[in-house]
Amino acid sequence: PHPDAVSALTQLYASLRPDVLCLQEVPSGEVAADLGRLLGMRSYFAPGGERVAYGGAFLWRGDRDGQTEDFTSLKVSEDRCFERICMKLTLETASGTLAIVNVHLSSNRFAPGGNGHLLRRPELDKLFSAAGLPHVVAGDFNATFDSTVCEQMRLQGYGDPHQSTGHVIDYVWIREPDMNVTEPLPFDGSFHVPGHSKIALSDHRPVGVRIQLKENTDEV
Repeated sequence: PHPDAVSALTQLYASLRPDVLCLQEVPSGEVAADLGRLLGMRSYFAPGGERVAYGGAFLWRGDRDGQTEDFTSLKVSEDRCFERICMKLTLETASGTLAIVNVHLSSNRFAPGGNGHLLRRPELDKLFSAAGLPHVVAGDFNATFDSTVCEQMRLQGYGDPHQSTGHVIDYVWIREPDMNVTEPLPFDGSFHVPGHSKIALSDHRPVGVRIQLKENTDEV
């Protein structure tokens, strides 16, 4: 990555004043901890499974109590665990418990015959068997909105407020019986390293939402 990328991403995250960040392709726990320190947030990092370099992290507000679980090493088939990451954050809010899963499903890049679907579906099945039905599932699905894994999310009662189509593969799935979506957060501004208009901060633009537990008005 460009040496200024982390600093620029930190400024972007700070401008959003987030309660929770779900990050994929985080290279190390040191990077996650540095981001947390700069943003005044707690952090939790897990390395990737079959692909260790594809780590992930949660960052959340320092004044909120949270518990983390890492499902990445669970077997999704006889000879495989998650290729990248699958982790859960449980937060205590004024309205009750909020469960969020951060996931990065397998890509076609490393899949046999380039068919990542054969890997993504068992990963998603394992996510639900390990985490139950969390309020939010966020991350890189490496699959478009018309894919079978996205259809599986809809069948489980989840919706993505961005109504993603085409080649968009990153989602914030909200379990609709539990949550109100108060505002999808757009990212329409520059997403480049400052001073380098041809160098993107990432090959994926961020997605975000402001949500509300139905029992109360506590927003996250």
